[in-house]
Amino acid sequence: MDQTFIKDLLVRGIIGISERERSQKQDILINIVLYGDISKAGQSDAIEDCINYRTVAKKTIAYVERAARYTVEALASDLARLCLEEPGVEGVRIRVEKPGAVRFAQSVGVEIERFHPAGKSRRHQAYISLGSNIEPRRNLVEAMRLLRELVTVNAVSAVWETEAVGSAGPRFMNATAWISTDLDESTLKGAVLRPIEEKLGRVRTEDKYAPRTIDLDILVFDEKVLDTGLWKQDFLALPTSELRPDLLEEQSGRNLGEIAQGIKTHSSAVVVPDLDLNAV
Repeated sequence: MDQTFIKDLLVRGIIGISERERSQKQDILINIVLYGDISKAGQSDAIEDCINYRTVAKKTIAYVERAARYTVEALASDLARLCLEEPGVEGVRIRVEKPGAVRFAQSVGVEIERFHPAGKSRRHQAYISLGSNIEPRRNLVEAMRLLRELVTVNAVSAVWETEAVGSAGPRFMNATAWISTDLDESTLKGAVLRPIEEKLGRVRTEDKYAPRTIDLDILVFDEKVLDTGLWKQDFLALPTSELRPDLLEEQSGRNLGEIAQGIKTHSSAVVVPDLDLNAV
């Protein structure tokens, strides 16, 4: 089978079991081989027919920086699952190493191979915005706990505090969660997000700027941007850019990382340092 590879991707993240390993990030070296038929791309010379190794690399970085796994075995398995959710990827070989982890050895690690199960539908990936300005600390934590019960949460951005849009209401706390799910877009919204909002006391009124206990919206579903506010609003752009700085805005040709930097210079948004939703 054809192979697309990412060689020597060096990421810093938490991995290991000792107190020192849990308290500071260390180098993690990752090599990925993606198996899939690339003959169509070879004939068309079109980027949309290729396995998107750039997206795979960015998602790998975002995951490793936040996962804080105890073992390289678990981290390699997680990354293999994420790769197999990508379009066109039928199998993957992943090597995860901890350089300098053992005295006198250059590195230690594991290498695994996994393949997409025959006849099984590929899982969807989505980016979900979370926002609250009524008891935001409690409601963001509770929303994340409920979300984890219903979908696979891969990683969560930092929590950002931003001004309320369209009103003089209390400042919001916002974050973006990257999830995987077997549900389609409509079912995800109707069977997961709306019930969580209702459980946490969200009341919808004619005033779309009214304070709320929790607001959950799908920003991106299977690489399709559903909310164009992502390119304009600080409460969407800043947290999402931590997870997917490579997302391209078609009209301008700029990526979300660049756009977020521009938005940040005109925003009063600040990171909430003592609230980590990855730990929920």
